[in-house]
Amino acid sequence: MQLTIKVDYRHPSGQKTTEHAAITLADYAAWERRTGKVVQALQTGMGINDLLYLAWHRLTKAKKENRDYETWIESVEQIEVEGLEPANPTEPAASDAN
Repeated sequence: MQLTIKVDYRHPSGQKTTEHAAITLADYAAWERRTGKVVQALQTGMGINDLLYLAWHRLTKAKKENRDYETWIESVEQIEVEGLEPANPTEPAASDAN
């Protein structure tokens, strides 16, 4: 599953920043370790905490953020999914109905 998350947050200095976090396999693995869930659970629904953690992890690994998770989420003003593609997209099968 390819996921890109747009997040608007403020640095400790008050400067507003917008980042586009392209989530990697390492981010999903970290999410699994933190939550005890498997990544397939995200395909049935993502909560705000799931999105925040994945974005924070990517930004931390990219050295764009150095605060701990709990401190960072207090600075987030907006978060949204920009792109979500299934891991193995398939074309619909032909039928008499279509």
